[in-house]
Amino acid sequence: MDIARLYDRYGDSMYRYLAAKIGSASDAEDVLQEVFCRLVRYGVRLKLLRKPRVFVFRVARNEANRFLRSRLQNNSALRSMETSPDSFLCSYAGPDVPTERLVADALAQLPGDQREAVVLKVFEGLTFREIAAVCDDPIPTVASRYRYAMDKLRGLLEGKL
Repeated sequence: MDIARLYDRYGDSMYRYLAAKIGSASDAEDVLQEVFCRLVRYGVRLKLLRKPRVFVFRVARNEANRFLRSRLQNNSALRSMETSPDSFLCSYAGPDVPTERLVADALAQLPGDQREAVVLKVFEGLTFREIAAVCDDPIPTVASRYRYAMDKLRGLLEGKL
């Protein structure tokens, strides 16, 4: 698959994922650009991929982690690595913004690994197997993170929706 098709197919989805992971829409744009620069460097090997979705999300995750480490090392205002509800809201907002706000606020309260599992599963439609490949974790670990996250979300949103 060539780079243009990868962007057309996964660009928006990766942007939303990066905004949720990094906590900043503008930083997500920068990291997305780095992701595609890295993918361009893979060149011909991209055409040999059997599961491009997993591969591009793994590259996106690695670039996001690299960005977050760099931000901490540079001590740039020591912004939290946890997502802000506003960045999540602007990347996923649908027609029902008050409900979206409640969900975004609840997601922002989850630990990063649990939030990542929910974002990839619910919002991006990845399977547990694909999420495990993206995160380089065992499938049961990913499934339990998702389950714990959904339990916490139920508790946080109970009576509000």
